[in-house]
Amino acid sequence: MQVEVRLFAIFRERAGRQTLTLELPEGASVADALVAAGAEPGLGEILEKMPVRVAVNRAYVGDETILSVGDEIALIPPVSGGATLPTHARVGPEALSVAKLAAAVSRPGAGATIVFCGTTRDVDSLDYEAYVEMATEKITEILERCVATHRLEAAAAEHRTGTIALGEPSVVVAVSAAHRGEAFAGAREAIDRIKAEAPIWKVEIDAGARTAVDGTLPPLPGDAAATTAERQQTSHSRTQAASQPDPGGLTHIDDSGSARMVDVGAKPETERRARAEARLRMTPETAAAVARGDAPKGDVLGTARLAGIGAAKRTWELIPLAHPLALDFVDVEGRIDEAEGLVVLTAECGLTARTGVEMEAMTAVSIAALTVYDMVKGLERGVAIEAIELVHKSGGRSGTWEREQ
Repeated sequence: MQVEVRLFAIFRERAGRQTLTLELPEGASVADALVAAGAEPGLGEILEKMPVRVAVNRAYVGDETILSVGDEIALIPPVSGGATLPTHARVGPEALSVAKLAAAVSRPGAGATIVFCGTTRDVDSLDYEAYVEMATEKITEILERCVATHRLEAAAAEHRTGTIALGEPSVVVAVSAAHRGEAFAGAREAIDRIKAEAPIWKVEIDAGARTAVDGTLPPLPGDAAATTAERQQTSHSRTQAASQPDPGGLTHIDDSGSARMVDVGAKPETERRARAEARLRMTPETAAAVARGDAPKGDVLGTARLAGIGAAKRTWELIPLAHPLALDFVDVEGRIDEAEGLVVLTAECGLTARTGVEMEAMTAVSIAALTVYDMVKGLERGVAIEAIELVHKSGGRSGTWEREQ
């Protein structure tokens, strides 16, 4: 069948015309039309690098949409006056392009772009099956959470279905962020959660033999107790784990009941991140003085930020069984609600190591909260530190954990 495709803006300029006429087989999809359009002079390179939306009969559609004779098709580049979508997800049989996905997350504010590409190895091929609609929705949800949690500029992921030959990519994840720490952490969480939660299955094909790959049960909403390691145990891993300390037990206590520092030497180094919060309650008048910066001792939040950063770096000196850690970054921020008389402090820490940074984040926010109290006690001695709590951690054997709101 023949379909006509309308071109606009940079696509029209590169092709040197306003419309294309494509010859497609019956039952062809939008993805097939994009492949055919990419073979046209001037369009191949730009379609490979630039994100594109397709409209059919003046409505945006996905790549899997089936085309019919008489459909009005248009290729839509990023529109003026509006940012491109911060997330993109696709699951389907189409070949993956690392360059195209990297371009999809390009943003003016991005100082770092991380692209993860998973390829078939060791066997002749992999055969992927997916609950496509649910997998696409789940990956979108994961990417949106990663954008919010890690302050990413954008995130994109595509996963193939069908047979993937040796050396070919089966999944690509791309993220961009202002700094490399956020980008690395966001990409790691995205691929880890896609592997653990998206309904996608694979079979190894080698020398004609088909072997189903052991999978994991996706976690139920709010299931913080089921760790990534527990969900991924096979019969072999259960046998190996039998001689290891119970991950749910008190690992700082030895067999005799004495306190000990945990030996983390055998753990792999991974990207780890933690965020903690503290809330201080005071009168609206005191909160207003903090906001104005005219408390008796000066800049309350600025001083608390420096105190929190310094405390995070010295956590191992303050907490007896904490490991000395070389932190990649620490940040402490404050938010003031004058009407409610509330100051909320947030501390975030990150590093690549064998152990996590939860204690560093909580120490930072604790000392920052005490500093706020010290700075304002001349105005109000009844200021209360209402809560100090971990709100997010990622990396390591237990994966990602979020405090339920």
